[in-house]
Amino acid sequence: MRKKILVFSFSFIGDAVLSTAVIQPLRTHFPDAHITFLVGTRAFDLFANEPQLDTTLVYDNRGEHAGWKGRVKLIKTLRREKFHLVVNLRDSLTARCIGAEHWGMVRGNRELHAVTRYLETLRRHGVNTTDAHPHLQLTGSEQDEAQRFLTTSSSDVGRSLVPRYARRTRSSESLLIGIHPGGNWTYKLWDARNYAHLASALCKKQNASILLFAGPNERELQNKVAGLMDTPPILVKTGDLRHLAALISACDVYIGNDTGPMHIAAAVDTPVVALFGSTNHYRSGPYGEKHCVVQSGIELGCNPCHPGRHPGGCGAGSCAVIDGITVEQVLGVVERRHTG
Repeated sequence: MRKKILVFSFSFIGDAVLSTAVIQPLRTHFPDAHITFLVGTRAFDLFANEPQLDTTLVYDNRGEHAGWKGRVKLIKTLRREKFHLVVNLRDSLTARCIGAEHWGMVRGNRELHAVTRYLETLRRHGVNTTDAHPHLQLTGSEQDEAQRFLTTSSSDVGRSLVPRYARRTRSSESLLIGIHPGGNWTYKLWDARNYAHLASALCKKQNASILLFAGPNERELQNKVAGLMDTPPILVKTGDLRHLAALISACDVYIGNDTGPMHIAAAVDTPVVALFGSTNHYRSGPYGEKHCVVQSGIELGCNPCHPGRHPGGCGAGSCAVIDGITVEQVLGVVERRHTG
């Protein structure tokens, strides 16, 4: 009988992507296992067709699974699946009620990176986690769709746009840089004018083409950055997270704030330059040695304030720590680490 494993993952996209680090070790340790991920509604579309998983289930904590009645409904649904093992990365009480062997999170140093803590949950039970890292496995058709988008966009920018993984040689003329200026919390955001100046400098100095990403609620921000740029970018307006991941995977480097797409970029092996100020990069920065976190070095005594009891409690409306990052600072990091 195949071992049925349920991984209690997360609601937010970035957290859910980080939790993919457990898939490869579980596959190696339990070669014939049927692995199911339980994720929130925001992350479901990214995981529903993920080739590494056998099944993806949704946890709708604001809909049918809200409140104690909703949780009872979820427990009954999961118990019917007769899982043998639950890997509880959420430290959820619900996960303990499924009627299966339970592997819970290790309580301890919460300053460790989230991925380190997830993998420690497996290591405690004898699972080898060597070289494990967050990973999203794109399909050939998804990469082909990204290539068609770039081919169509090539006529708009007057040059050939080739995904980094499809090039025979590395050429600065075909350099693709992805930039996402958005995020779900204003205190995480670097100023739109800074992103525009950075993008313009990369176009001029690196002869780069810019893919400017934005979420469904960030079109105004996307248009603002584009309008401030000297060279028009390629606007990516897709709401399909798998298509977004495929386009990010085509880029030579991804630049952005602490967001879900930042973790998607790292999970599709695109080098990341991440801008941090109000959030803790030790816990939630891009995972892996090829990525880089940029900070201003400004110390207010309250940063990072997230996670914490009163994130954004200053009421300033923006964070001086991330505001202190300069365009020249980020440009230098990109040039030295990823395009030199």
